[in-house]
Amino acid sequence: MASKKSKKTLTLIVVVLVVLSGLNVALLWLHITEKAEMITAPSEKDDILSQLGIKTMTMDLTFSEPYVKEFEDYSCVYINESDVYDINIGRPVLPANLSVIEFPFGTEIIDFSYDYSTPENIDINNKISFGSYVLEANPSSEIYVSNELYPPEYVTYSTSGGLSNGLHKTFLVIRTCPVGYIPGENQLKFIQHFEINIKYKEPTKNILDDNSIYDLLIIAPSSFTKLLQPLVNHKNKMGVKTNLVTLDEVYDKGWMGRDQPEKIKYFIKTAIENWGIKYVILVGGMKGRSADWYLPIRYSHVLIPTGTQEVIEPEFISDLYYSDIYDSRGDFSSWDSNNNGIFAEWDGNTKDAMDLYPDVYLGRLACRNKFEVKTVVNKIINYEKNRADESWFRKIIMVSGDHWKDPDHINEGALMMDQAAKIMSDFTPVKLIATEENKILVRDINKALNSGAGFAYFCGHGGSTAWGIHYPPDATGWAPTLTKSQLIPFYNTIYMNFLRNKNKLPITVVGGCLNAKFDISKSCWAWKLTSKWRGGSIATIANTGLGTHAMGDSDRNSVNDYLEILDGWMELRFLELYGQEHKDVLGENYGQTITEYLHRFFGNNDEMDTKMVQQWQLFGDPSLKIGGY
Repeated sequence: MASKKSKKTLTLIVVVLVVLSGLNVALLWLHITEKAEMITAPSEKDDILSQLGIKTMTMDLTFSEPYVKEFEDYSCVYINESDVYDINIGRPVLPANLSVIEFPFGTEIIDFSYDYSTPENIDINNKISFGSYVLEANPSSEIYVSNELYPPEYVTYSTSGGLSNGLHKTFLVIRTCPVGYIPGENQLKFIQHFEINIKYKEPTKNILDDNSIYDLLIIAPSSFTKLLQPLVNHKNKMGVKTNLVTLDEVYDKGWMGRDQPEKIKYFIKTAIENWGIKYVILVGGMKGRSADWYLPIRYSHVLIPTGTQEVIEPEFISDLYYSDIYDSRGDFSSWDSNNNGIFAEWDGNTKDAMDLYPDVYLGRLACRNKFEVKTVVNKIINYEKNRADESWFRKIIMVSGDHWKDPDHINEGALMMDQAAKIMSDFTPVKLIATEENKILVRDINKALNSGAGFAYFCGHGGSTAWGIHYPPDATGWAPTLTKSQLIPFYNTIYMNFLRNKNKLPITVVGGCLNAKFDISKSCWAWKLTSKWRGGSIATIANTGLGTHAMGDSDRNSVNDYLEILDGWMELRFLELYGQEHKDVLGENYGQTITEYLHRFFGNNDEMDTKMVQQWQLFGDPSLKIGGY
C-alpha cells in the first residue's frame, strides 16, 4: 500500500510521560512528514496512549473496480460497495461509502488520519453527470473547468451527539469517496484500498446519569395547565411518566439563557440531566390572531443559494432548535457559535456551528386558544386508550400527482406513492393520484379522510393554508379542485371544516412548501388538520419553510432522484420505520428519520440538507403509541 501524496502530512500523537513527584502527564503533538521515523515504538506508544485512556481503531476498506457508463453528453461511475451517491446541485455525482460508528456519549475524537493505495487513472470521454433539483440547473462553472481533484479529500468525517434508538451517543460519520474526479482532464482517480486510523477518548464517567424519574416533559403556559392535566394523568396511567412544567417556572427560576427560547432549551437540558426525560411536548402557538406567542419559536437563518428554491427565504421556524441540546462532546449546542444573536446562521460570510441531531424526541401542540388545547388533549387520550380497529387503521391515503414539468414527462408523485405502497405493504392504499384521466376533487380527499386511515400522505406543492399538485404530462393545472370543471383549485384549510372522521385519525405526512408555517394570523394547514375538532389527523409532519423534492435521475440508477434525496427520502424513510421495521412510537420514528438523514447527507456540506431537517415540523405528541395501546 502506497502512502498518500507527499504534500499531505499525517498527524501523530507522541506522548511523553514525565514522572515528577507522582504522575504528571504532558501530551505533545507533532506533525511528522511521511518519511520521518516514528519517535516512539508502536508497542510503547500504544501502552502510553492506553494509560491516558486513548484508544485506537483501524478500519480497512477495499473497493472493487469501478465501471463507467457513457451517455450521450455525460458519464456516470458506479462502484458495488457504494451505498450513497452525492447528488448536489451543479456538483459531480460520485459514489461514496458511509461508515457510522456509535461511541459512548461525550467521546472525543483525538486524531483522525488515513492512508490509501496508489491511485489508478481512468480516462473518460464525457464529463461526469451533475446533480440537479431545479428545472434549469447547470454544472458548476468553478468545478467543471478545474484541474484539481473533486472532492478535494477522499475521506471526510463529522462528529455529533444525539439519540440512537433512544440512547444518547456520540456519532462518528465517515464518508469515503473511492473515486476522485479531475474535470479539466476528464480523468478519474480510483483508490482500491483505504486504511483509516482513529484515536479517541471515551469519557471517564457518564455525562448523563441513568435517571428515569420522568419520560415525558410537557412545557406550557400556566393558562393551559388545567386543561393539560387529563393528558398528564393519561400518560402516567399508560406507563409514560410525565411532568408538566409551566413557562413561569422556566422563565422565573434563574435558568440560563439570553432570551425566552434559550431559557426553554436550557430547561430541557436540565430535565434530561436531572430527570432522564426522553420526550418533550411544547404547548402553545400564536395567541389567536395577535403577533404574540404562548410559547415562542426560534427562526433559522440558513440561506439557500439563489436559484436553488423558488424564492429567497431569509428565515423559517425550526423547533429542531429545542431538541438539539448537545454537540458530540456533550457541550451545549447553542446554534449561535459567534454570539451575535442571530441563530442558525449560514450565508456566504457566516456559518454557525450546529450539531442538528435530536437529543430528545420533541413535538409541538401549536394551540392558539384553550379550545384547541382541550381538543388535542381529548384526541390523544381517545386515540391511545382505544386500540385502533384494523378495518380503518390498515389503510393509507395517498394524494399526489405530477410535480415538475420535466423533459421526460415523469409523474413523480405516482412514483412516490408506488414506493410508499410497497413500504406500507400491510396497508390498503387509497390512491388519489392526479392523472390525465383522474381529476381529483376536494370531496374525494374529504371522503377518504372521513372513512378513516392509519396514515395519510400528501406529496406535492403547498402554502401556509393550502396544498395542491399538478396534472401530467407537463405539470399543468392544479388538483384538487372544488368542481368537476376544475374551478377553485387547492385543498384549503376551509375544507377541513367538513371532516368528520372522529377517532379514526391518521398520522399525516406532507410533502410541500410552508404547510407547517405557523407564524401566520390563522391556523396553518398542518396545524388546522391536527387541531380539527371531531376529525382531522392525530399528528401531522410538514415543512415550516420551502420544501424541495428532486427531479430526474442524475446517477442513472433507474430510480428517480425524487425518491432518493431531500424531502422524498425523509418522507419514505419515516413510513419505512413503521411499515417495515414496525417501530410504533411517533416521535422516535420522526427523530430517527432526522438522525439517519444527517448520517447520510450532512457530509455533503450543503445548506439545503441542513434546511431539510430544520424545517421538518412535528405537530403532535412524540410519545404517541401509533395505533393506540
